[in-house]
Amino acid sequence: MPDQALEKELTAALAQAEDLPSLPTVAVEVLRLSQDEDATLDELAKVIQSDPALAARLLKLANSSLFNAGQEVTTLQRATMVLGMKTVKLMSLSFCLASTLPTSGKGAFDFQAFWRRSLVAAVAGRAFARLVGNKSGDEAFLCGLLSRLGQLVASQCMSDLYAGVLDRAAGRWPTIALEQKVLGFHSGHVVATLLDEWSLPETIALPVAYMDRPQELPSNVGPEVRKLTFLMAMTALMVNILCDEEKGKEFRKLYELGKDRFQLSEAEIDAFLIGLEGGIRETAKMLDVKLDDDLAHQEIVENAREQMVLISLGAARDETPRGEAYTDELTGLRNRAAFEEALTAEIAARIAGERQRALGVVLVEVDGFKAIHDTRGPKAGEAVLAKVGDVVSRLTRKGDLAVRYGEKEFALMLPATTPSHLKTVTDRIRRAIEAAAAVFEDKELRVTASFGGACLKTAREPGDGASLTRAAESCLSKAKEDGRNRCEVSSQSELPGR
Repeated sequence: MPDQALEKELTAALAQAEDLPSLPTVAVEVLRLSQDEDATLDELAKVIQSDPALAARLLKLANSSLFNAGQEVTTLQRATMVLGMKTVKLMSLSFCLASTLPTSGKGAFDFQAFWRRSLVAAVAGRAFARLVGNKSGDEAFLCGLLSRLGQLVASQCMSDLYAGVLDRAAGRWPTIALEQKVLGFHSGHVVATLLDEWSLPETIALPVAYMDRPQELPSNVGPEVRKLTFLMAMTALMVNILCDEEKGKEFRKLYELGKDRFQLSEAEIDAFLIGLEGGIRETAKMLDVKLDDDLAHQEIVENAREQMVLISLGAARDETPRGEAYTDELTGLRNRAAFEEALTAEIAARIAGERQRALGVVLVEVDGFKAIHDTRGPKAGEAVLAKVGDVVSRLTRKGDLAVRYGEKEFALMLPATTPSHLKTVTDRIRRAIEAAAAVFEDKELRVTASFGGACLKTAREPGDGASLTRAAESCLSKAKEDGRNRCEVSSQSELPGR
């Protein structure tokens, strides 16, 4: 479909949408003043004062670690002086838009993931601009805040169409490649159309629309917009690393782009990602965005590096035998023999000093399986196991291994993890199993599962793999004793008695 025809079709679709976000009155006035070269700080302050929530956020910003010079700012007039004209304009627009965008809606769209990704992009964009000497840091903040707006709008205003994308994404954040494949267009097109309707300047609209595909920028774009777009492309990779389970490939891309375009070393990039943590949490409070407890950025970076190494070595999943003798026919997962062989290899690698991160083992047991098998029959039991196997497979990241371990048991092996990360992963899969439904004879069958997990940082002898599995079994027994549909993960990274 030609670009003009696509733009016309999307514009018409958005015009008919009932849930389309619109600019609040204050944002319209701020935008008008932003485009007026003769506008003064006093005029801008007067507009901001009409929105107490916006004024309060600007005061918080002036007193934040980003701007505070040691003296508390107590008035809006003083805040505008501390921040400066450009920052006040762009941050006011950012805060207005943040207050306009919904926190919940229809369908399977993950609003919590949307807000986390948008917030990380905003903070990372601004901080990265400062790191590389780009003066468009405030523009980068606004671009980051708008970076996933196209997906939100598509999911709410074209919900029937976008449901197919979310279904294919299987719980992961949808990419523009997947959107293009399913829809014939992607969220970059949607956000470009919307920002044009809002009359946002190209200095903001183009970097937002093209940050996932900077190589497609029109040739007539000015150098400053082009620089900001590639800066946001770097930011998009950071968001994927800080927010996604599978981060190894993105980490390699980040290193390569950082070196080629910004002359940054791997150590500088690692330090930058780790240093973002405080600013993200501070800005989340400023915007009243609730973040789930998550891994510390130090652990995320270590995890990403380990995944990158595993991918380059073709380890874990890709090295596990794929023949019929190692595959479970019902679920398509590999079986216990494949698990034990891979576990033996991981233990040997740790004894040889080739692995630095902790090795995790998780055992999963389907709750109440015998009752379904006995009352509904073996075929019903098979339908349940196939559905659970599908959920486990979809939510297992590349580099990890998921297997059918026994009649009603599954197992996971994570070559690069920590106890806290193991807890996060197991609880995510537990919730997904609880929400899923197997279909048997036109009726839904729902089950839950219990999880037990343990980690091992240092291996000393070949038998440590069996000992790690026993530690996971002990945690699984506790999960079942405490009521089932639970995750019990050992908080230790060493075997008991060491």
